[in-house]
Amino acid sequence: MKTIPIKVEGLSVFPEGSNNNFATGDITLPNLTPLTSTVSGASILGEVDLPSQGHYGSLEVGIAWRTINKEAFDMVSPDFKGLEIRGAFSEFDNSRSSVVTRAIKVVVRGFSKSLDLGTLAQNATTGTTNTIEATYLKIFIDGQAVFELDKFNYICRINRKDALLDVRKALGLA
Repeated sequence: MKTIPIKVEGLSVFPEGSNNNFATGDITLPNLTPLTSTVSGASILGEVDLPSQGHYGSLEVGIAWRTINKEAFDMVSPDFKGLEIRGAFSEFDNSRSSVVTRAIKVVVRGFSKSLDLGTLAQNATTGTTNTIEATYLKIFIDGQAVFELDKFNYICRINRKDALLDVRKALGLA
């Protein structure tokens, strides 16, 4: 089926394990940048930066709020568990000549890195933002897991392929 992505039709954010969604502005998802090691020496012309399988740099998730609110402070609490971000994408299905909806769910667990309270100005949003350092990230598209990274448990799965299974076995973790 050939589809052409169009846009995000809807977005909801929930405390993980809850169905009590809260209103927010935008969610900035992390940049997945693998850590690399520079390799050089005999039989190599110059240097090669090779990605370290399953190892990623800092995963920052940003949450923009329209105003200062209770939920922004919930995320700086030591009790913060995680978020479920649910969205609906619209895509054009070329085989049926119609627009279809795809579900996405992003599960984020981690630690509060910052809370920027923003600016108080009359007749304006505050620009309040939370930044979460994600230690766990799992993404589902139409209910199927397409990416899972658990930094503390040596888990990195991409499209059902377990990238670190052999590492966990070598460490006695699998």
